[in-house]
Amino acid sequence: MPERWNQRYSATLVLPNVSYGLQKNTHLFPTSGTGLDLACGLGQNSIFLTKQGLKMYGWDYSTTGIEQMERHCRRQKVEVNQRCIDLKNTPWPTQSFDLICVTAFLERTLCPQIISHLNPGGILVYQTFNQVTDIDGQILNKPQRQQFLLAAGELLELFTELEPLVYHDEQERAKLDHPLAGKALLIARKPKVTHHQNSRNTDGLA
Repeated sequence: MPERWNQRYSATLVLPNVSYGLQKNTHLFPTSGTGLDLACGLGQNSIFLTKQGLKMYGWDYSTTGIEQMERHCRRQKVEVNQRCIDLKNTPWPTQSFDLICVTAFLERTLCPQIISHLNPGGILVYQTFNQVTDIDGQILNKPQRQQFLLAAGELLELFTELEPLVYHDEQERAKLDHPLAGKALLIARKPKVTHHQNSRNTDGLA
């Protein structure tokens, strides 16, 4: 798999657009603390969130993508902590984050790890492809394998432990020219541990 992405990123010189979910919902995000851009690709989302005030970490399996990302960061004069990591088969670092963003990437088995790496009160921004492959007769540019496509409402089911703040998935009713046509977006918050819950847990240990 990394070779396919290495080839793709070696041919991509222009920084892609920032995720629509990030651009349109900055009022929901922390302006300080740490963030993780999971499967970060060329780093456009990491760069954007760094400029919003977060200390960003970018993890990806593609060495070429990480190298390209480093060049883009230098050009934009931002610092992102980059790490080449096999997200599926390598233990993740133990650090946790105030925001995690995932764009155009779906590996369902990683969802519990995403949740566990969010700090209490932390924000998840997840935007990726849904199962709709054409709108108004026009074929959408997206993966064709079903394992990489979300079923209707699936993002909500994958992250039931989080509190939804924004959810968008119009399926086949989406307008073709909308940035989220053929995609689903979830912005959700990890519940904070309240003083009452802490007291109850402590009492149970007595």
